[in-house]
Amino acid sequence: MNGKKILMVDDDLAFCEMLSEILREEGAEVLVEHDGASGVEKALSEHPDLVLFDVMMPVMSGIKALEKLRADGWGKNIPAILLTNVNQPEAMAASLENGPPTEYLLKVDWTLDQIAERIKKILEAK
Repeated sequence: MNGKKILMVDDDLAFCEMLSEILREEGAEVLVEHDGASGVEKALSEHPDLVLFDVMMPVMSGIKALEKLRADGWGKNIPAILLTNVNQPEAMAASLENGPPTEYLLKVDWTLDQIAERIKKILEAK
């Protein structure tokens, strides 16, 4: 992941800190925002290689943030991963309609190392 820029948008500070550390050890530059609105702004100004959005956040949900990102010409095809602690099949279905390549991961089903590995595979395929 050397030289890749990853934007993590999540209001769980401990989660952000731990995953950021793993990604930085892999050589990625990690940007962090804690609400959907500032995450969209940061994505549009920084043009990261991949964006992670938590689904439930203050100010703007990850799903709404992804919709706004997809409405932008640059953001239309950026790899994005939606993360959540709650199994929400209807939210998953809606998020996958917002444009590829989007994945939806339940945090409880994935370790931090597995999430980092999934990010690495997505970036390698890009």
